[in-house]
Amino acid sequence: MAPAGFRPQPAPGGRARRRGTLVRVSLTRAARLAALSLLLVAVLFVETAVAQVALPPRADRSVHDVAGVLSNEAVDTMERLHGALFAQTGVAIVVVTMPSLEGEPAADFALRIAEAWQPGRAGEDRGVVVVIALEERELFIATGYGVEGFLPDGRVGAIRDFARPALSQNDFSTGLLQISQALTAVSAAEFNVTIDGATLSTVAAAGQRRPRDDGRGGIIGLLVMLGMGFLLFRHPSLFFLLMFSGMGGGYGRRGAGGFGGGGFGGGGGFGGFGGGGFGGGGAGGSF
Repeated sequence: MAPAGFRPQPAPGGRARRRGTLVRVSLTRAARLAALSLLLVAVLFVETAVAQVALPPRADRSVHDVAGVLSNEAVDTMERLHGALFAQTGVAIVVVTMPSLEGEPAADFALRIAEAWQPGRAGEDRGVVVVIALEERELFIATGYGVEGFLPDGRVGAIRDFARPALSQNDFSTGLLQISQALTAVSAAEFNVTIDGATLSTVAAAGQRRPRDDGRGGIIGLLVMLGMGFLLFRHPSLFFLLMFSGMGGGYGRRGAGGFGGGGFGGGGGFGGFGGGGFGGGGAGGSF
């Protein structure tokens, strides 16, 4: 019998073995968590690829009414405005209507159109892509690098808001014509040219209004950043999930570069496709 107060000592190396076991268990859990994160990223990539609707074929015109919702008069007016604007300034406006994007965000679709069709001239990057999806009731106006100085996101958002009442009433001809006139007028004013049918004193004045900044946007952004920092601190594996997901296609954010390739240019068509570069600028939303 052991004497009173006797406490058996652990066998030599016992604590080291227990520490080694804990380390192996921790590494195993970390490996499983990393594998799960990679699996989730792969699933997200597959879902994104499946959700992409096929792009319509590009023709030598600026308005592609795939949904068939625009009047002939509206199409003719927009073609005239866009053709004159491109000839005098190099700014190429493209309008695409789609019956459905099958769940793909309008912003993603607009950037895919921009990358595939390359509106604007190479080296100038003065392209604008307007996409409207009927089933999703969503609109996005994507801007190329070369127009972001006079068509910043805030101004593009004001143009979107100006056309929203007509779009919400399914008057797509009026709504898209308002957007076309506003974009044309603001662009023409930037280059000191005059385009008949697009003046800043009428509908395009909406494009000159900048939304007031009451400071709430900065506070909300700070709170979001603090929240993300806390989550990454508590769950470091989320960092790898975000890092790998950011390596996918997506919007092609700034740094996408210009796009080469020739435009149509002849036969009296639009001719506004020559390699404009886009980086994710613009504004959109539901209507």
